[in-house]
Amino acid sequence: MEEWIIDKIAEKNKRSKEEIMNEIKKRRGQFPDLTEDAILRMLATENGIVPIKRDYKVSEINQKISHINIIAKIKRKFPARKVTVKGREARVMNFVIEDETGEIPVVTWNENYIDKLMNVKDGEGISIANAYAKENSFNGVVELNIGSNAAISVNSKTDTPEIKKADYKKINEMVDGEVALINGFIMRIFMEDLYLIRCSICKKKVNDICDVHGDKALSKTMKIRGILDDGLQSSSITFFDRQASELLGLSDKSETNEKLNDISFSMYQVDVTAKMNKFNGNNSLTARKVALKSYDI
Repeated sequence: MEEWIIDKIAEKNKRSKEEIMNEIKKRRGQFPDLTEDAILRMLATENGIVPIKRDYKVSEINQKISHINIIAKIKRKFPARKVTVKGREARVMNFVIEDETGEIPVVTWNENYIDKLMNVKDGEGISIANAYAKENSFNGVVELNIGSNAAISVNSKTDTPEIKKADYKKINEMVDGEVALINGFIMRIFMEDLYLIRCSICKKKVNDICDVHGDKALSKTMKIRGILDDGLQSSSITFFDRQASELLGLSDKSETNEKLNDISFSMYQVDVTAKMNKFNGNNSLTARKVALKSYDI
């Protein structure tokens, strides 16, 4: 389970981590078909915490984006300063982070994080989870904001992650008929109509039997539909046959419905090779290959 989510729930409710873990065990008794990770995300959602992990490089943060996770290096830190906002005195800290793709300014008003960053030196590594980006109204520069729902971890490691040469594409960059590799989250699985039944002779889609050829020529194809989100845009996505089996293989549950439930509630991060289909202004993807994407924060 992701520790930062547990920490945020504990902080928001002024409870210990042990109490949160006990609550997870209690919920597991109420919902035995859900994993501990799914229960944790349920608790996070109930507490207004977005339990979504989205990893970015600096060069990808060029507009308003929410729920950003990033691993980078502190390039330059500025002293915390006191300002008056709406008649109240507050502290704010600015610093600049960089990775192998560029640099971006960061701002935080969170007193706990300001204290944590006071003794951090330029060149130290930093992991930021659940931040958001927006344009500075004074200079028009996009900057990263560490708000109350974010989490940070600082270490003395100064090297940034090695660039991986995967040719990822965003959903909004794809054109009709294009096949591309997408990194995103399975945000939802639709549990109905899990099988497509056709007549293997006339290829007609049927519910029970073919009106012309009866039930002897029927073929049954697994069809799983869901929602894929790449951090900037969501799209419906369909997994047929082998791709459906690959999707089900992401979970270690034994039954199909349990697996689909696990994948849907756990919001699995995946690499999907898919074909874009555009019709009447709507996007839909057809999966060609899917694999679980491992991550660390």
